[in-house]
Amino acid sequence: MQMATEKAAKKVEMEVEKKKMEARKEEEIRIKMIPIRLEIESWMARDHLPDNMKGRIINCIQHRLEQKKDFDIEKPILHLSKDLITEITRHICLPLLKKVVQNLAIQGDQNLLEPICESLKPKYYNEDSYILQEGEPLMMLFITQGSVCCFKTSRGDNSMGTDSDAQYIEKGEIWGEELLEWGFNRSSAHKKWVPISTKTVKTTSKVEAFALTAKDLKNLVPMHIRAAEATKEFVKGVFRTHSSKENKNGNSPKMSERKGTSRLLEDGAPKSC
Repeated sequence: MQMATEKAAKKVEMEVEKKKMEARKEEEIRIKMIPIRLEIESWMARDHLPDNMKGRIINCIQHRLEQKKDFDIEKPILHLSKDLITEITRHICLPLLKKVVQNLAIQGDQNLLEPICESLKPKYYNEDSYILQEGEPLMMLFITQGSVCCFKTSRGDNSMGTDSDAQYIEKGEIWGEELLEWGFNRSSAHKKWVPISTKTVKTTSKVEAFALTAKDLKNLVPMHIRAAEATKEFVKGVFRTHSSKENKNGNSPKMSERKGTSRLLEDGAPKSC
């Protein structure tokens, strides 16, 4: 009887100790989260992120700390879930992307813009860092913090120099729009060559950005084209079947086409990819 009582007491003691450890762990995480919350609020305000993301971002970071994983407060987006990163990228970059496409008067499928946003990668660069060297494959950069200087380093005789027409790209601006022109050109997107940067890109401060490489865009465009073509073939097949039935019922081809098209749209069949 005494042995059973001792075992029960020991079990209670262990449970109490376990709860104390859990409470200490929660308190440690709460203290760690205080500066993180402030930094997240500052980051969200700076990048104009909607308030409804705040709770999800905080929960994602807190979960990471509970798993005793490292967290870099200066690079919060790198530690978020894939869905959150995609949502943040779309919120920040999609309006800029639409503006660039409109300014360049690019003839392309607007449905490709969201997949492009999903392919963007968050990047962080220190001050006085070379992001891109003249002659390297072109990269498109969406600057969300800091600024970069774009300049020529070659003068045709392999000598180094400073370009008097150096271009400065700052927060809310894009470098490398030519990559989109190349990407939306279906004939060139399938070729083996990729566009080359005509300038060197160097940071003038700490920089936060989203980047799209020629390789990512080259892989993305053919996939999207195939999906769009498959959708068009599906619509054509449904239209031919519907038109054939209408013709059998004695309708004229012209009337059949008009009715068939109208009905397809009403039924919610895909219009484009």
